[in-house]
Amino acid sequence: MASAKSPDRWKARLLEGGSAALTYALVRAEVSFPAEVAPVRLQGSVAGVGAGVVSPLGCRPSWTTAMELSAEYLREKLQRDLEAEHVEVEDTTLNRCACSFRVLVVSAKFEGKPLLQRHRLVNACLAEELPHIHAFEQKTLTPEQWARERQK
Repeated sequence: MASAKSPDRWKARLLEGGSAALTYALVRAEVSFPAEVAPVRLQGSVAGVGAGVVSPLGCRPSWTTAMELSAEYLREKLQRDLEAEHVEVEDTTLNRCACSFRVLVVSAKFEGKPLLQRHRLVNACLAEELPHIHAFEQKTLTPEQWARERQK
């Protein structure tokens, strides 16, 4: 670990391309105050560190992003921005740490659009959130398709 004489040693290790596990351990061990975490967040694209980093427990470390995601937040945003008549969002992470989601979106905006364009609409809606999500599964239906599916 870094000595009192070299408080920036862990930062140098990040820039050298240390593993995600090492980076997580160093940050957890070295950071005494939340204010010191900000530079690490800004270096998210360096050496694979950032939103894509997953701890050994399967969750993104708390220092990877200031954004707190939840199923309810995603549901409200999709419903509002895509004018959806029905949205289901499930946090599929084993320990529900909000880094893996499955969504179902029913919107008239999908009418006449192929699957790829529908998914691009969802991805554009969640452009700020997706970099902070480890896994994202989506199903997009028109209101007519949704009505048929519910009748089955």
